[in-house]
Amino acid sequence: MTIAEQLSELPAGFSQTNELIAKLDSCINTGFSRLTPDQNAGLAELASAFSGSPLAEPLKEAVAAIGRSEFLVRHFCLLAAARAALQGAQYDALQSQLGGALGYEPTEPPAVEPTGPETHASAFSSIQQWLMEIAIGGFNNIEEAAVAPFMASLENIQAQSQLTGLASLLTGFVNELLRYIPVDRHETLPVFRWADLWTAIMIRAQQLTPTTPGTSVDGDVVLLGTNIQGHENFVCINIYGLLKTSENTVCVRIPLNSFKVDIVRGPEVWDLFGDIGQQILKAIENKKAIKVTKAELMANGDLILRSKPRLGKASDPFSVADELTPLPSLTPINRHPIHLAELVCVEGDGGFPIATDRLQIDSEITEKVLAKAEQTIGLLRFDQGRWELQPLAVQTEKATVLAGDSMLKARTKLKSKTLAILQERSSKLLRS
Repeated sequence: MTIAEQLSELPAGFSQTNELIAKLDSCINTGFSRLTPDQNAGLAELASAFSGSPLAEPLKEAVAAIGRSEFLVRHFCLLAAARAALQGAQYDALQSQLGGALGYEPTEPPAVEPTGPETHASAFSSIQQWLMEIAIGGFNNIEEAAVAPFMASLENIQAQSQLTGLASLLTGFVNELLRYIPVDRHETLPVFRWADLWTAIMIRAQQLTPTTPGTSVDGDVVLLGTNIQGHENFVCINIYGLLKTSENTVCVRIPLNSFKVDIVRGPEVWDLFGDIGQQILKAIENKKAIKVTKAELMANGDLILRSKPRLGKASDPFSVADELTPLPSLTPINRHPIHLAELVCVEGDGGFPIATDRLQIDSEITEKVLAKAEQTIGLLRFDQGRWELQPLAVQTEKATVLAGDSMLKARTKLKSKTLAILQERSSKLLRS
C-alpha cells in the first residue's frame, strides 16, 4: 500500500471535531450579540465535549454567561482555547497517521518554560478587548468603525520587536477585514480562516511565546527548496535543507522574516534579508550547499543564521533523499493541521494532489515540470480535508529544479530596486 493510500482516510473523530469547530465559527460569524437558539445549543455541545478536562468547568461557565449576554474577555479567551485545543487534537491525530505511513514515531514537542513577569500587559489587553468586540459584532457585520480605532494600537505593537510574530498575524488579519468592508451579503466570507486568525491571536495575546535557547552548530546545509508566505506588510521565507555536522544529519528550516511595504514583492522580497538572503539565492541557483558557522539550531528545527554563510560544494538534493529526517513536532501553541509540513521524497508525485495554491505565481516548478517528474522532494501538507504535496525540488530526466532557483536572475534583471529607492527617499526625508 502506498503512502497516499494509507493517508486516504481521515483519522477517527476528525469529522466530528470539524463539526464542533464549525458551530463555534458560526457564532463568531453571526456575532455573539445575536445568536439563535440553535447556535447557543451548539456552544453547549462544544462545552460538553470537554467533559473531564481542565477546560470543562470554566468553559461551561463561560458558555452559560454568554447565553445571558454577559460578555467578558475571559469568556472569549476560553472559547479560543477550546477551539485551539480541538485543532491541536486534530494535529496530533494527523501526525500520528502520517508517522505510521512514513514509518517513524512523532517526536515529543519541544519543552516550553513559563515566561517571566508580563511586560506587554497593556498591548495584550487592547488586543483581547478588540477581538472580543469583533466576535460580539460578528464577521458578517464587520464595519470600518470596528477596525479603524485599533490601528493606533497595532502600530504600537508593530514597533515592539518581541511581538513581531503576533504583530504579523494581527496586520494580516486587519488587512483582510478591511478588504471586505463593507461586507457584501451575497459574498462568501472566509469564515474558517478568519476564525483561525482570531483564535491564534487571542491565544498569543495571553503572554509572550516562550523561547528556548538553541544549540550552536557548524556544518554544511544541502538546500532542498524554499517556501514563501506572507501578506502586503510581512514576508516569511522558509528554506528547507539537510544539515550535516560532525555529530549528525538532520532536516532543518532556515527562516527569514521581515515587515515590508506592499510594493516590495516578488523577487525583491529577498532584498530585505541582505547578504544572508543573497548568498542563499546564489547557492540555490548554482546548486551548491552552504557552510554555516555558529548558527543556532532551535528545538523546533529552525536553523537561525547569525552570519553570512559561505558557498559549499556542488550538491543535488536527490543525492541525499534517503537521509531525510522528520522535522520536530511543533510546540502546543502551533499545533494546527494547517502547520503540518513533513519532508518526503516520492516517485513522480507519489499519488498525491499537488498543493498548487502554495506554489508561487512565478514558481519554477510548473505543471509542465511536474508532468515530467521522476522524483519529487516536497512537504506533505493537510489542507481542505486532504493530504497534498507541496513540491520543493523536482528531478526530471534532464534537470533538477528547485523552488527559488530563478530568483537571483529575476532580481538582477530588475531595472530598479524598490527597496533601495525607498531607503534613499527615507534618508532624504530624515535629512530635510
